[in-house]
Amino acid sequence: MPFTPFHLGFGAFVFALCPFIDVTAILIGTIIIDIEGVLYLLFKIGALHGYTHSLLGVMIYLIPCTFFSWVFYKLYMKIANKKFRFNWLYSGISSLLGLVSHIIFDGSLYPEMMIFYPFSQAQGHLLGIMSYQTIIIILISMFAVGALIIAVKSLLRFKFEKNVLLSYNLLKPITNIEIEEDTIHTES
Repeated sequence: MPFTPFHLGFGAFVFALCPFIDVTAILIGTIIIDIEGVLYLLFKIGALHGYTHSLLGVMIYLIPCTFFSWVFYKLYMKIANKKFRFNWLYSGISSLLGLVSHIIFDGSLYPEMMIFYPFSQAQGHLLGIMSYQTIIIILISMFAVGALIIAVKSLLRFKFEKNVLLSYNLLKPITNIEIEEDTIHTES
């Protein structure tokens, strides 16, 4: 596991390019698989890159990722007092993208990974595709580019909304002019 937070770079990059992606689901998907590694490091339970770093892990974590995303959006709607319709399909696809990306990045680094478990217990299918340094550079670059794109989009959206609001406020006095009857003079 390249230091787990680096996996978030993939999620930020994909979300920046595809705004229909469920950002919560993809970010959770990129890191949730490492729960197994954390349990191993802290309590010596399981393995560092065991069953959850495989297709089985993707299947196991797909529903919880999507569910946690739904819970997050429900909380967000309550706090922000906004309403929208949660899209389970987009959330599921986003979770799947995050989970699979984690497997691919880790699979190229660690020989003990059984990516196709439970269908095959062979190890190291993707080993050596990329070096550790390359993966770290890719993930950091993806995060930086994704964050920059998101920041620029947010700035442009803010400026657009500000201009629309400013235009509305400039037009408001014109549209609210009331004409008093005694100021109208008619020639007879």
